[in-house]
Amino acid sequence: MKPFIIPIVAPEEVIRPTHKVSASNGKRSCRNVIIHGFCKFKDKGCEFNHETDKTFVLPQQQLEPPRNTTVSAESIHAPVFVPKSSSQDKISSRPIYNSVNNQQIPFSRFEPSVPNYVSNYGQHIMNNTSDPYYYMNVNPSVTQYHMYQPTLPHVANLSTHHRLVQSFFIPDKLREQLIKRKEASLLTVPAKEMGLPEEVHVYHSLYPLEDKPGKILGHSSWIYKAVCRTTGKHYTMIRVEGFRLVNEQAMSIVKKWRRIKHANIIAIHEAFTTRAFGDSSLVFVYDYHPCSITLFEAYFTPQAQALLHARFQAAGINGLPVPETTLWSFITQISSALKTIHSAGLTARSLEPNKILMTSKNRLRISCSGLVDVLQFDGISKMAMHQQEDLLSFGKLIVTLACNSPQSAQNLPQSFDYLSRFYTPDLKNVALYLLSKPSHAKSIDEVFKLVGPRMLHEVNSSQYYTDSLETNLGRELENGRIVKLLSKLGFINERPEFENDPQWSETGDKYMIRLFRDYIFHQTNEMGIPVVDMTHVISCLNKLDAGVEEKILLTSRDDQTTMIVSYKELKVCIASAFHDIYPS
Repeated sequence: MKPFIIPIVAPEEVIRPTHKVSASNGKRSCRNVIIHGFCKFKDKGCEFNHETDKTFVLPQQQLEPPRNTTVSAESIHAPVFVPKSSSQDKISSRPIYNSVNNQQIPFSRFEPSVPNYVSNYGQHIMNNTSDPYYYMNVNPSVTQYHMYQPTLPHVANLSTHHRLVQSFFIPDKLREQLIKRKEASLLTVPAKEMGLPEEVHVYHSLYPLEDKPGKILGHSSWIYKAVCRTTGKHYTMIRVEGFRLVNEQAMSIVKKWRRIKHANIIAIHEAFTTRAFGDSSLVFVYDYHPCSITLFEAYFTPQAQALLHARFQAAGINGLPVPETTLWSFITQISSALKTIHSAGLTARSLEPNKILMTSKNRLRISCSGLVDVLQFDGISKMAMHQQEDLLSFGKLIVTLACNSPQSAQNLPQSFDYLSRFYTPDLKNVALYLLSKPSHAKSIDEVFKLVGPRMLHEVNSSQYYTDSLETNLGRELENGRIVKLLSKLGFINERPEFENDPQWSETGDKYMIRLFRDYIFHQTNEMGIPVVDMTHVISCLNKLDAGVEEKILLTSRDDQTTMIVSYKELKVCIASAFHDIYPS
């Protein structure tokens, strides 16, 4: 049998009819040249003009005309440019971000910034050659604290099986307070702009906490927030300007104060002399408590007085002192701190309203511990006298707070008459004892005998507050577990490729996980409207984390696949899929 032979011949050349080039087309510019800058059919029969000597202007695009050139006849139809002003354009030095709902306290000498990477932002906005659009997103936006809608009046009283979104998270006030503290800890300012040193001893990133210097025993003082490069923690630095240490034994007092550990005393870490500020300065380093204010700022400033007056008017009362329960709380806290200080053979010597900090609601801490002992070092010979002065200062502080006037301690008869009309005799007796003449029998231990019955209420309140914080901590613990589950689902669902398998996330157990994701987040009602139910989301994730035996119906988006699985099976599938991605 002969094989079939198919001859291979060249195809016949087909003569295509040539297109006659129109004279008008030869004058028209090729659109490929206008759009792309070139034409790949230039030598293959394109009949349009490919000259690139002229400048083409695209629609909605205006090119800057060349300078020092003559006006051509073709530009007669060009739009006339009318400048808005003849002055040279300058980049505004005002901040690009302008918040209407959030206002910050203006500082007279500097403007703080939050992160470190924007510390040179002021240099960019002052440079006229910089591009403002490149730096327009550098200034961070102000945090919006009210992230959740407050409870409406008509849904306040719900059934036992109903829950609001707010019940799954910590209270708004506590969350806002914690966020503000974190932001205050991250505030920075360039050291060169403030004339501050880059580093003092082992501390850097100095940030002034006051806009003008204070006075401590006639010496100018500044308060800074600084970061320790050995521990990475924030500390408060109190700098005393122009102080020359005469007796080195005065620094030994700081070692005794470092042993004091009390909840109502701001701990001191160290004290040293330095010339980093250009003079002989004495620096004290304490614990840093962000967003804290002094008792003077809380009760005796014009803003505080106006706030108290507004509360009085709202209550319909002509004059109302500080609540007695609040005063007893203050007395208990300061008495406990003085007991610890005097038992260690030390003295506070800083019980003025501007030396006691309020770090949270009715939480007091004695600051500047050991500072006066170093500035006015006189050994231990006058320690008993200074302890008696602490008791007198304590009594004056009680009268000042009760009468709501810094000058009330100068007129004690009238002040005690005020105490008799507004407070119980027990409070008056405590103030009378503290302001009595100094004697060897007068001590802080006698104060505890007078305050003893009131201390039970303070202990009870502290226990209730601890229970509240533990409850909120439990909520955040559950939320942390939910975040871990959401992270695992995000790693698994719709992964583009894994182990050279583009369909890895669409097969096997991974497809079941995808359907579960749709079951949680992509449900719709009968009208096709998305169902946004936080309770459903949190409930499903909690059941998934617990691995309960409850079964649910999962359906694909095209309604072609339906399966019934339990949360326990889904938990095993998620663990297996995540183990494939992250085996360790």
